[in-house]
Amino acid sequence: MLQPLSTDPQATWKRRFRVPMLAWSQIAYHAPERGLLLSDLSGSYQLHAWDVPTGKLRQVSNEPKGAFIGRLSGDGRFIYYLHDDDGDEVGHFVRVPFEGGEPQLLTPYLPPYFADPFLNPTGTMLGFLVGEREGVNLYIVPLGPDDSVGPAQLAFHNPVPNLLGRKLVALSSADTTAVMISNPHSPSAYERLLAIDLATGVCVDTLQEEQGGYVSPGDYSPLVGDERLWATLHRGDIQQHLIWNPRTGERILLALDAREKNFIPCSWSPDGQCLLLKQDHQDGARFAIYTLADHSMQILSDLPGTYWSSYYGNSREIYTHWGMVKDGTVLGPEIVALDTDTSEQRRTLVALEPAPTGRPWQSVTFPSSDGQEIQAWLIIPEGKGPYPTIVDLHGGPNTQRTVDPAPDLQMWVDHGFAVCSVNYRGSTGFGQAFQDQILGNPGHWEVEDIVACHHWLVNTGIADPETILLTGWSYGGYLTLLTLGKYPELWAAGMAGIAIADWALLYEDTHEALKPTRQLGGTPEERPEQYRVSSPITYAEQVQAPVLIIQGRNDYGCPPRQMEQYVARLQLLGKQIEIDWFDSGHGSLVVEEKIALYERMLTFAYAALAINRTL
Repeated sequence: MLQPLSTDPQATWKRRFRVPMLAWSQIAYHAPERGLLLSDLSGSYQLHAWDVPTGKLRQVSNEPKGAFIGRLSGDGRFIYYLHDDDGDEVGHFVRVPFEGGEPQLLTPYLPPYFADPFLNPTGTMLGFLVGEREGVNLYIVPLGPDDSVGPAQLAFHNPVPNLLGRKLVALSSADTTAVMISNPHSPSAYERLLAIDLATGVCVDTLQEEQGGYVSPGDYSPLVGDERLWATLHRGDIQQHLIWNPRTGERILLALDAREKNFIPCSWSPDGQCLLLKQDHQDGARFAIYTLADHSMQILSDLPGTYWSSYYGNSREIYTHWGMVKDGTVLGPEIVALDTDTSEQRRTLVALEPAPTGRPWQSVTFPSSDGQEIQAWLIIPEGKGPYPTIVDLHGGPNTQRTVDPAPDLQMWVDHGFAVCSVNYRGSTGFGQAFQDQILGNPGHWEVEDIVACHHWLVNTGIADPETILLTGWSYGGYLTLLTLGKYPELWAAGMAGIAIADWALLYEDTHEALKPTRQLGGTPEERPEQYRVSSPITYAEQVQAPVLIIQGRNDYGCPPRQMEQYVARLQLLGKQIEIDWFDSGHGSLVVEEKIALYERMLTFAYAALAINRTL
C-alpha cells in the first residue's frame, strides 16, 4: 500500500535532498594543503575552497544556476570554472583566488563557448577545446607567475568535428605539449591521441590503437618539466595502460597480469615514481600502488563500499570519497585518508551531515530477451509485496547506477513504492562489449533490458503489474519515452526529465560537440531510418500511459524544440501528456528547485495511479 503523499516542507524525503552532497574533489599538486571540492552545501552546487589540514570549506563560486566543472591550479593559487548566467553551459572561463574574490574573466575576446577547462600540473597554462562545424579548435591561455593572463591563442585546429567528453586535453608542466583526442569511435572512445607542440602548432607524435580499439588520455606527471603522461589502450574488454612521453616517443607498458587487468590509473604520486590504481567491484573496491622503476604492483586490502574521486594526498596517504554500505544502508559521504601500505582508514578529512536512514539496496540480475544478464539495484519498502514499482533509468548512457544516498530513489520508497534501477546495456562497469553494443542503434537493446526488468519484477511477485511506472533523466528520460511508445501496455505512467524525443531535431539544434553522429552511425541525411526508429516521437501514436515531461528551457544537450514537437504530437493525438519547463539547462543544480521538480513527479504519479484506480 502506498503511504499518503507528503508535501510537508520537513518531510523525510525532502530532508534527504537537503543533506549536502559531495560531487568531486582534488588537491593542488604543489600545494597539497589546498584543495577544491564541489558540493551543494549552500543550497546549490558550488565550488568550495578546502583547507585540507583543518577540513574547513569556503564557498568561492556564486553561479546563479550552480557550478559543476572547476579546476584548482597546481600551485593552489587560483580556482578556474565556466561562468554562465542561465545554466546552458555556454559562457566564458573565469578564475578567483583561492582565498576568494571577484571572478576574473580570462577570454574576453572569444565568443561564448561550450567547453571544459584543463590546467597543466604547475598552473602555468589553461587549455580547452571549442567545437565548430569545420572541426575543433585547441586554445591555450598563458598564466604568468605574476598573476598575468595572456590572450587566448589558437594552438591547433583538428578538422574532426563532434569531439565530446570530459577528459579531452592533457597539458605538460613543461609548457611545451598538449595531448588531445581525435577521431572518435563513439561519444567517449577515441581512435588516437595527438601530441601538439605548442610553440609551432605541429603534431609531434600520435598514440593510436589497432583497428577496432581506441585510446583514452590520462594525466601528466606533476613533476616540473616532466613530459610523461599515462594513457590507456582499449581492445574490447582488455585495457592496457602505459606511460607515454610524446617528446621522445617512449612508451612503457604497465605489466599487469590477469588478476590486475581491471585496475585503472587514478593519480600520480607526488614524486612521479608511482601510480595509484583502483579496481571497482560489486561490493567495494581495491587500490594498488604501481612502482614504475621496477614495475612492481602492491595490491592493497579489499574495501567495502563505494569510492570515487581517489588520488594521492601525499606520499603516504590516498584521499578518496567514501560511502559505506552497512546493513544495506548508505553511510557518508566523507573524504577520508587511507594508508598507502594497508588501505586502512587513517582519518576523516571532510565529513558532512549523514542522510536519513533509507531502506537497504539489493543487487539483482535477470536475463534480457537475448539471454544477456542484466544487473539492477532493488530497494523495497516495508511490508509484503507486490508493490507499486518505479523502474528507474540512469542517464549517460555511459555511466552506471552505484550505491549512494540516492534521495531520488529513497523518496519513492518512503511513499511505499519499490524501486528497481537498471544498469541497461550501454552502462559502464560490465565490459566494453556490453557498453558498446548500443552504438549505431541506440534504444534497441536498452529497451529490451528494461522490458526484461518489468517481466522479472512481475514474475518474482515484487511488482503489481498494474502499477509499474518508468522514470529517468537525460538518456534515462529518452529511454522512458521510447519504452512507453514501443511497449505501451506495460506501464501505468512515465516521467521523463531533460529527455530526447527526436534525434533529427536534436542534431539540428544542439552544440557541434553534442551532435549524435557517433551514437547513430552518421548524420540524419546518411542514416534517416536509424534516426526515425530510435526516436520516441516515431511511436507517439502507440503511447497509452499518462506522461509527464520536465525540461530545461536553456538545455542545449536536449534542446527545447524537439520536445515541444513531441508534446504537440501527443496532444494532437489526444494522449495524456503534461510538460513542466524550468529555467535552466541540462538539469537543476539548485536543491530547492530539485525538490520542487521531484514533488511534481510524486504528485503526477499519485494522480496517474488514482485515475487507474490502483491506489
